[in-house]
Amino acid sequence: MRLSPHTLKLLDALALRSRRSFYGMRQGAHRSQRRGHGVEFAEYRNYELGDNPRAIDWNLFSRSDKLYVKRYLEEENVELYIILDGSRSLTHTSLRLKWDLATRIAACASYIALATQDPVTIAVLGGPNSTSYWGGRAFAPLLQFLNAATEYVVSDAPENIDVVDEARRAATRTRFPGICLVISDFLFPTPSIAATLASFRARNMEIHAIQVLGPLDSTLTNLEGSSACLDSETGEARGIEISGAAEETYSRLLVEHNEALRSHCLSNQISYVSTTLTDDVQLEDVAIDTIKRMGLFV
Repeated sequence: MRLSPHTLKLLDALALRSRRSFYGMRQGAHRSQRRGHGVEFAEYRNYELGDNPRAIDWNLFSRSDKLYVKRYLEEENVELYIILDGSRSLTHTSLRLKWDLATRIAACASYIALATQDPVTIAVLGGPNSTSYWGGRAFAPLLQFLNAATEYVVSDAPENIDVVDEARRAATRTRFPGICLVISDFLFPTPSIAATLASFRARNMEIHAIQVLGPLDSTLTNLEGSSACLDSETGEARGIEISGAAEETYSRLLVEHNEALRSHCLSNQISYVSTTLTDDVQLEDVAIDTIKRMGLFV
């Protein structure tokens, strides 16, 4: 996978913007929870012995006859954690389009973050985990990791993974609170979705959820009549009979499932974006449109 020069040019106009402030590792472009010598005023505090006299607000002293020190907001980086769902419902041959979009969204988000010196770490649920990447020069190694992860999940990944357990493992490997971008089709029970996202909420993350759905997820039209189906997650084969009534029921259940997902995210201050693919789309265009709709990259 590579991103086209046109896509990179579009990404150069975007920047990572967090809703919250975090403690960073080094100087960056985001508000930090630390108070220091930034450019944006934060607050006053009483003067204490040993404070630099140059930090005293002498104008305020002339009005109040008390010594106060100005404190400013520091600007530091924030770590971006990208969580990719590597289960068979995204990586199976007939569903591979979803995984290809998921990795392109991850690549686009990483490019923007790295350009502003924000570190990026990627974890594939059911697959490999990356090191922490820093700076624009790290984008090429990051793409190599995504390509290697693709080879693994397509050919070597186990057929059935416990997404909740994998998310819990990924969360324990995070070093500091930051921004967590979870990319999945979220086509598993709502309680499991809640448990998956809760693993990252427990680490004090700012969470953004991107749901990627493919052409086969939104309709049963291609399966009308009697069909032999293989569960991409468990490998179990089943014979099913699809009628117009069954397709209507499936569409209704999918809408209800996605609404429950949206409601859970809203009630837990998790931003949520859903994208449904068609067979004739340009994946990079969809990836850019998706991350713009998130509000995280502006």
